[in-house]
Amino acid sequence: MDEIVVDATDVIGSVRLNRPDRGNSVTPAVITEFGDAIQGLCDTDEVRAVVLTGTGSVFCAGADVREMYEVYQGDGPDGLMSYLGDVWMPAVQRTVRLIWGASKPIIAAFNGAATAGGLDFGLACDVRVAASTARFAESYVNLGMVPVAGGAYLLPLVAGLPAATTLLASGAFVDAGRALELGIVNEVCEPSELGDRARWWASELTHGPAETFAQTKAIARGVSAPAFEAALQESLKANIALIARPEVRERILSVMERFSISAARRG
Repeated sequence: MDEIVVDATDVIGSVRLNRPDRGNSVTPAVITEFGDAIQGLCDTDEVRAVVLTGTGSVFCAGADVREMYEVYQGDGPDGLMSYLGDVWMPAVQRTVRLIWGASKPIIAAFNGAATAGGLDFGLACDVRVAASTARFAESYVNLGMVPVAGGAYLLPLVAGLPAATTLLASGAFVDAGRALELGIVNEVCEPSELGDRARWWASELTHGPAETFAQTKAIARGVSAPAFEAALQESLKANIALIARPEVRERILSVMERFSISAARRG
């Protein structure tokens, strides 16, 4: 089964995370393929906009914790921490940079829960549409980490600093209605209408020439680009320092073990 499904209908492309058995969580290989697919559609002249979504009831649960646990079992805690700092986090940041800097409109269609990196990928998009069943959380704090994919910069940008600080510090979930109130999403719709509404937004953002949108977006985001890049670099630096701390390592290992035990019981 393809873990990333790419499609282009008329002038609208789509990239769908297709790992429903793992909550559309991502490994470095998966997130790299995800970013490459987005860039590939943006480089296709016939495609005017790109919709990002997921298969099943979850948009993206962030990191594939079971995959991390396999690394831990094979390489031990030090090997896992090196893997996170040298491989996993850089791969995630590469893709969020591609989304943020995409030359064509990128629409997040939240078919379900978006947590940690899953939320951050959506926050980097131009427009976000959510099914009424979607939920959102900056859940990195449960691991003792800061958002690696730009969430500490992007969430205050769309929701305002006070609300964003609460969500970042608590890791609490908000439902689709509250996300709309906070500006995290542009629209909430019935799950059956999500695809059509995402395509409507894609059409709304493609009235003018493609190069006009690309230049407009570059100007609109140009002022923020250095700040966003600095935030990504600081997030990576902070997490590398944090995962060296015993209490953070304990949190990461505890979450991995809990998820792995739960998965083993289901399987």
